[in-house]
Amino acid sequence: MFKLFIVIVSLVLLILGIVLGVLNPAPVTLDVFLIKMELPLGLVLAVTLVLGALLGVLGSSFQIARLKWQIRKQAGINKKRLNEIVVLKTRLSRNDETLRNNDNSLVKLEKQVDVNASK
Repeated sequence: MFKLFIVIVSLVLLILGIVLGVLNPAPVTLDVFLIKMELPLGLVLAVTLVLGALLGVLGSSFQIARLKWQIRKQAGINKKRLNEIVVLKTRLSRNDETLRNNDNSLVKLEKQVDVNASK
């Protein structure tokens, strides 16, 4: 499916390039620093479009790389926090167990006190 999409997009861009070249055959002078060239307007427009797209992709790739780095960093922090939660839950369950044992001991002592008081 993705290959079909790429083929269709490529064909559309090829057709647009041909139309651009046919509709803009007038020569223009391109003055780049010390170099002067005379090229068809369609070619200049097409090259400018491609260069703009490449610069856009380059700029976006830096942003994407930065965001991926932030995601990896946050995943590490999340893993540490998850381990901390597990440790705290373990401590809590031990404390609950200790409290239950202490409560049972207190109940036994109270019964002994009641038995001794009734004698």
